[in-house]
Amino acid sequence: MTRPRVVDTPPGTGPLTIRLVLRHAYGMWRARSRRIAAAAFVFFVPPALLFVASETLRDAYEDSSGTARWMLLAALVAAASFARFLGTIFFAGFLDLAIGDDYFRGEPRTLGGVIRDLPWWPLLVVDVVVNVTATIGLAFFLVPGIAVYTLWGLVGPVVVQERGGPFAALSRTAQISRPHWRMVLGLVVVPLAVEHALAEFVRHLVESDGVLVVVVTEWLIAMTMLAAVGVTEVALATELMARSPRSQRDVVADAVAP
Repeated sequence: MTRPRVVDTPPGTGPLTIRLVLRHAYGMWRARSRRIAAAAFVFFVPPALLFVASETLRDAYEDSSGTARWMLLAALVAAASFARFLGTIFFAGFLDLAIGDDYFRGEPRTLGGVIRDLPWWPLLVVDVVVNVTATIGLAFFLVPGIAVYTLWGLVGPVVVQERGGPFAALSRTAQISRPHWRMVLGLVVVPLAVEHALAEFVRHLVESDGVLVVVVTEWLIAMTMLAAVGVTEVALATELMARSPRSQRDVVADAVAP
């Protein structure tokens, strides 16, 4: 099997530009497009199917009697809706280990190695924290929700590369993202918002065409737009971390943290 090309410009070298970040993102996509497509299916198609199934059940039973049944269906729809928005941060963390290690650091990873070494619990925690906080912010006003994604949206690769605790990773992500918030907003937050709007629009168009059509549609959107955003997150986070290395005190603090 041909080994993917390792990046020719080490992270942190030269000026940080949008062109540099997108070049890294395209290089990762070209090197591991099949792995990215498979990961997009696993991460994003099942939650979409759960959401469609929950809405179908709700429509089927909305006229039935019984408060407990109605509350159960409402909870299922709410949980499925929340699950649809989870995963983007976890996905970026997965891509960092599965693809970024090879592209940036010359360390090829087998799928089994990725599954074994991925920091599952910290990634899950930060994914939930970011999405819950952003949802609350968006519910009250648009700007707080956008600010949450802008400051914390790159936390997946930070968790994977620096191996700190969830809240240390959130703090570190805000530290590296704040000076470059315009780049994070333009390359990550806005594309994610466009993807969510497009996915919702397309889902309403095809939801009556059967489960297979829904699966194919969700997968196509995930392996194009979400995959593009995911590798861009890895590229941008890697560059920002390289340009703002942690102090020795921070490294020691993370090592002794519970």
